[in-house]
Amino acid sequence: MRGKIRTALIYGSTREGRFCDRVAGWVASEIAVRNAFSVDFVDPDTLGLPSRHERELAPAVARLRERIGKADAYIVVTPEYNHGYPAALKFVIDSVRDEWRAKPVGFVSYGGLSGGLARWSNSGSSLRSFTP
Repeated sequence: MRGKIRTALIYGSTREGRFCDRVAGWVASEIAVRNAFSVDFVDPDTLGLPSRHERELAPAVARLRERIGKADAYIVVTPEYNHGYPAALKFVIDSVRDEWRAKPVGFVSYGGLSGGLARWSNSGSSLRSFTP
């Protein structure tokens, strides 16, 4: 029998005082109930990522790609900022390419007047196809 499903829980926010920590904590507690998953918390605020994409692969980006590549599935916890998603999440998505392929992804969105629902109804297509 194969081990637990390796799940990367990706934080979408790096703002000071962010609510993302609470939401990600709740998601992790819900995942833990099943005991079928191992969770890797991928928090862009703690990864030491560069502030922009560079010509040479930064060591922090290489480590991010490795972690994403090891995951069997992803859960992205992201706030809605102005009917979109945060720059930190965009940077994480754009920094990884082949590692995303053929793996399931789920989104937990929060914030905004709609509690995060407008993010998916208004502009969800921008994240639905984030794999190359």
